[in-house]
Amino acid sequence: MEVLDTAPLFVYVFTYNRKEQKEGGKMSTALEKEWKKLLAKEEKMFFSAENKKETKLDGKIKELTGMIEEKIPEKLESALDAAFYKAFFLIFEKGTGVIEKTFRGEDLLLEFQVNDFRVDRKPTKRSLLKMEAAGKKSKLLNSAVTTVEGIGLGALGIGIPDIPVFLGMLLKGMYETAASYGYDYNKKEEQILILRMIAAGLADGTEKRKADKLVEEWMGLVPMSVTFTFEEEVERASEKLADAMLMAKFIQGLPLVGAAGGISNPIVYQKISQYAALKYKKRYLAAKRLGA
Repeated sequence: MEVLDTAPLFVYVFTYNRKEQKEGGKMSTALEKEWKKLLAKEEKMFFSAENKKETKLDGKIKELTGMIEEKIPEKLESALDAAFYKAFFLIFEKGTGVIEKTFRGEDLLLEFQVNDFRVDRKPTKRSLLKMEAAGKKSKLLNSAVTTVEGIGLGALGIGIPDIPVFLGMLLKGMYETAASYGYDYNKKEEQILILRMIAAGLADGTEKRKADKLVEEWMGLVPMSVTFTFEEEVERASEKLADAMLMAKFIQGLPLVGAAGGISNPIVYQKISQYAALKYKKRYLAAKRLGA
């Protein structure tokens, strides 16, 4: 897919203060409001992750979870982790072209260019919503597919073998979001960002801010403090996915009750896709603040 060659924000971050001082820190009222609203939504996300209260139902579920975890074979987690790790490399190296055939990348690029021009010409709430809407169109369909795929294979007692299918749908959604904001998901730099978004999207508690900081660093919104090799980035994302889906995959691998485990697929998909949509929007708005 031919995509717009939009430079990563870390190219611009070092000139941010100088530019804002030169322009008097001015930006359109609509962009300013949208930026503040996004920051408030982001803070609400962190607060929710750090202050989640346990209800009686949560306690019972936790107790049941503990009972099930005792039945999970020790090798399952490592097998699940390895399955995600292999699937990431398989898709990044050979599967992106296949995924691109499932959505019209050129249309997303054209839509981005039109929406971006509209925002530059008249940055109103309406023009910003059109930009955001482009990335939302496929989310419901992708989530529905992951549900059907998970429950269908779960009913047959199939757990781990469906991982490449699920991961393919997850990356499809993230590719579409990236393209909707003009970013090239074929670039290694963008794939690293996607991997960090997956890990941050699934992080909870105080780990949420830490994982988010790695995403912000890669987007250039804060100075870089730590780097990983590409293999380490894949490993971190794989571990998060394995942790999030361990019990579900165990249940999904059991005939008759396996369909219940497949329900986790859309939940995990939604957590990651919603987080990614928030960060890509922030990345886009940050670029507009720099006049990029």
